[in-house]
Amino acid sequence: MTSGFDANTHMGLKIRNLTKNTMLCEKASVADSFWKRAKGLMFQKGWEDFDGLVLSPCRSIHTFGMRMEIDVCFLDSEHTIMKSLDALGPWRSAQGGRRSHATLELPAGTLARTGTGTGDRLVLERDEHGHTPTGSTELTGSTESTGSNEGRP
Repeated sequence: MTSGFDANTHMGLKIRNLTKNTMLCEKASVADSFWKRAKGLMFQKGWEDFDGLVLSPCRSIHTFGMRMEIDVCFLDSEHTIMKSLDALGPWRSAQGGRRSHATLELPAGTLARTGTGTGDRLVLERDEHGHTPTGSTELTGSTESTGSNEGRP
């Protein structure tokens, strides 16, 4: 079953590595509008309220204005990691390639700790309080059938 991010869901997403059956983050946030993607993690001092950030759609990132290293996963439309980067430092840029659809940013060390890398497939899990039906849904950049395109470029 596939579904996407809606404009009402920004925190509390769990992202699991389906290939390795490991949890990557318990409280991911979603940047699904131009301004949210543009701000990203800039000027953040750390990961106080969340442990992952999904930028969707997104094929490239930069760490200008950031104060910390991050792990990065570029995902295709099937939610497979096309490219992963460990501990990307501040004032850098990275591209995922033409087939990249979304980007997952994580605290540095997450990829090594979970054994996550290129070729692994990810799923999004929401709890019973989420804005979508319960169960596991895959990451996509499209809106859900009950969602809207409000706030999307």
